[in-house]
Amino acid sequence: MITITVPYLKLHSSFRAIIRKLRFISWISYNICFCKAALILLGLIFSHKLVDIAVVAVLITYLTDYPRNYNVVEAARLVNLQEGISASTVIFLTCIPDAFSGRLNVIFYSTISCILGLVLLFITAFEEAASPLLKRLILIGVVLLAVGKAGMQHFLGPFLADQLRAHEPIKLNISEHRVSARKRVWWLIPFFFSVIASVQLSSWRVISTFTASATGITLFIFWLGIRFFHSTEITGPAAGSSLAVVFRVVKAALSKRHLNNPYSSNQLYRNDQNQVHLFPQAKFFRWLDKAAIIEPSTTLISPEEQEKAGRLCTVAQVRDTKLMLKMVPIWTTFVVFGLIVSTGQTFFPEQGNQLNPKGFITYLLVIQHLSRVFGNFLCNRLLSKWVPEAKKKGAKIVRIWAGMVLSTICCAVAWRVEVHRLIIINNKGLLGNTDEVIPMSIFWLAPQFCLLGLMKGLARDGINKFLADQFPEPMHDCVSAITELVTGFASFVNIVSVYFNKSLFADTLNSSRLDEYYKMLTIVSFINICYFWWISTFYTRGGDTAEADVIPQATGREEEEDFKVIVV
Repeated sequence: MITITVPYLKLHSSFRAIIRKLRFISWISYNICFCKAALILLGLIFSHKLVDIAVVAVLITYLTDYPRNYNVVEAARLVNLQEGISASTVIFLTCIPDAFSGRLNVIFYSTISCILGLVLLFITAFEEAASPLLKRLILIGVVLLAVGKAGMQHFLGPFLADQLRAHEPIKLNISEHRVSARKRVWWLIPFFFSVIASVQLSSWRVISTFTASATGITLFIFWLGIRFFHSTEITGPAAGSSLAVVFRVVKAALSKRHLNNPYSSNQLYRNDQNQVHLFPQAKFFRWLDKAAIIEPSTTLISPEEQEKAGRLCTVAQVRDTKLMLKMVPIWTTFVVFGLIVSTGQTFFPEQGNQLNPKGFITYLLVIQHLSRVFGNFLCNRLLSKWVPEAKKKGAKIVRIWAGMVLSTICCAVAWRVEVHRLIIINNKGLLGNTDEVIPMSIFWLAPQFCLLGLMKGLARDGINKFLADQFPEPMHDCVSAITELVTGFASFVNIVSVYFNKSLFADTLNSSRLDEYYKMLTIVSFINICYFWWISTFYTRGGDTAEADVIPQATGREEEEDFKVIVV
């Protein structure tokens, strides 16, 4: 019996080893390819992530360090200004396609703007004394950096996808899965090296010198390699995604407000669905249907002439406009959510700037990023494998709500950690000392950084996925940019909030009562949770079937959303 079993086991073990090897080879061929265009983009992706981690994420620590001499309120105002301008630039670049001729130009000019901002920060890093000129140069540098970050962050990923898609055309039903997998691999390589490089950078003089040089060199390589890009893929956003369509539909509907609502499908322009009451059938937006009514008695005879004159819109344009306006209430809940995110990105790094060991803030930023990726990945897998199709819409709402709950927990944790930090400062007599390292581990801040990443992965990325299911493919980039604008607008709200609570803030963070500010945000965030739960009921009453019939879903959407998190 033994003489028969042992050879069988050996054969079976060898067979399994061959299967594992074949699977590994298959994974390599599926996820990895050699593309000259992607190889050229690696340098620019590296410099973008390096600037994001080493400069933008810890900008407040640069402003409050000597000799800049910004107090906490001034530094917070400038950091939030940078975030708000960046979000506003995204909506301009994404939803107004005629502003630039394509993604290539956006990336090129955005990188130049980023370099100019880094050069100004490089100049100010070598100044030995504060002056009005120094603060003006910093302000201009921060604005240029914000514009550059917006273009690079939101167009490098799609441009890389364009190049990979054109590099190896394959069957449509599997190409998007493969492109998405390869994007992740190509993006993770420069991200990994940018994290390593940012850890090695010690002083702001070294940081500004290295980041400005790296971005300039990689842009030069990008310019030299333009001829290797696939020219057919160097295109901008689709015209159908333009935010101007919304204003056009509203204008056309107002110009025909004297008309009665349509009573026949033949009255409506390009009505492929033969609808009378256009989807979504919200009574409040019924008047927008008039924008698609073909006027029979007018000096403009043909419908094409009426459309050219701005008095007629297609049924598809009216539908997209009604869908976008229907989402306004849920977008309003993200103002408070964005306020929490903005507060974390502003004050969390400043809290860790003087903790022990000093300079380890980059590790916490990596923890935050990994938490966001994990939260988004876990939710996507649970939704795709465990939630029935009929209940997915409600599950996505629950996901966003869970992110809102985590935002409250994040504020509460940050509040109690700051109380502990202030107790140590008072006990050690470090209240007026801004140079000495506080005898408290910087990893006390790890939970709040982790929660900040998780709430982004659940709520911020969750709302983008929820909206992607409500809109047709050409509108996805535009609605994501609107979400970015809403959360970015919260940065301006944060400026106002800090100003009205300026009694809590002194010149330095050690002398301020940041714990009271976090306590206030905890209460505000809890109220926002209740408000979101009430608002969400308006989006779950009708089920999923109506929207699924009108708006087809793209394949591989979960993989695409996973990649968007890695890009951000």
